[in-house]
Amino acid sequence: MTAAIDLAEVERRFLRHVWFPVARSEDLTDTVLPGRLLGVDLVVYRHEGTAVVAAGRCPHRGVAMWLGRTVAHGIECPYHGWVFAPKTGECVAVPSLPEGGAIGHIQLATYPVTEAYGHVWTSLAEPYLPLPELTIEPDAGWAFSHGVPHDLRCGMRQLTENFRDIAHFPFVHSGSMGPNVRRVVDPYRVTRQGWSLEWEMTTDLGGTALDGAAALANRIRLIHGVALPMAATVRTRFPDGGRRFLAQFATPLDEDGERVRLFWTLGIDRIVREVHGVDMDRMWEYEQQIFEEDYPIVENQLPVEAPLDLHTQQHTAADRYSIVYRKAYVELLHRFHADAGAP
Repeated sequence: MTAAIDLAEVERRFLRHVWFPVARSEDLTDTVLPGRLLGVDLVVYRHEGTAVVAAGRCPHRGVAMWLGRTVAHGIECPYHGWVFAPKTGECVAVPSLPEGGAIGHIQLATYPVTEAYGHVWTSLAEPYLPLPELTIEPDAGWAFSHGVPHDLRCGMRQLTENFRDIAHFPFVHSGSMGPNVRRVVDPYRVTRQGWSLEWEMTTDLGGTALDGAAALANRIRLIHGVALPMAATVRTRFPDGGRRFLAQFATPLDEDGERVRLFWTLGIDRIVREVHGVDMDRMWEYEQQIFEEDYPIVENQLPVEAPLDLHTQQHTAADRYSIVYRKAYVELLHRFHADAGAP
């Protein structure tokens, strides 16, 4: 029997060891951006082509570093001009000191960083899991777009479960999909490999989605995936050819887990664009509308975060993915606790 642990406390520690996106790569040109992760203010910038994530407050007087600018040797604080190196965060210049004056050991904390799926990712501590590996079929003439980040008053797991739920389509998404979406969810089986889940299902959008685009608005095949804890994907295959890829990432902004920043990536292949006549702009508008219809739902659920105790809510066969997801997440937290030990 697995020993009882304080799951909430273990999760707080665990999430500091998880890769999360904190900015879109396309926004990171000459701009210095603010970021936030688990209650920690961050600054995100690019130096000589490489993304950097560092503490968001200057160690001198606590001013917001995202008000500063990039310079030859790193990032410059907007208040007193202190400059911090990009890799180590070491303070390399204090203009108020005479030339040759000793700076001492002053650092701006820096964090691991990588770029993937159109976003800049970081972790507050040594990552416990690898970066999520998303399945995208090759050689399809993909075009990709990355949605504008959006902040929500809900939990990371709440948002992740919502993204995978097709039983709510006829009720929440009648505006975007139309009134004829099939209500019945066929039985499906969730498979698991490590800390990743996948399941396949079909549904019928009723012929009115995407302005009634015949090849895209009726029966579709959905291949869902979740890389724990929060990287959720759906790969859509249309019966007359064509594929769509959609990924959602939920970054917890505060340590209490009650606010998240939604990041997302959309891809459509050449057949969708050239044969079925739905270009990226049209598909982007459609997906954005779907997300916006979900916002008032996920912001008005209680509890704010999806409970890990399965006995506190009711479930049906349509919720099988949610049950497997919560069980796997609890198992992951126990594994982390065993590997990491007491704080």
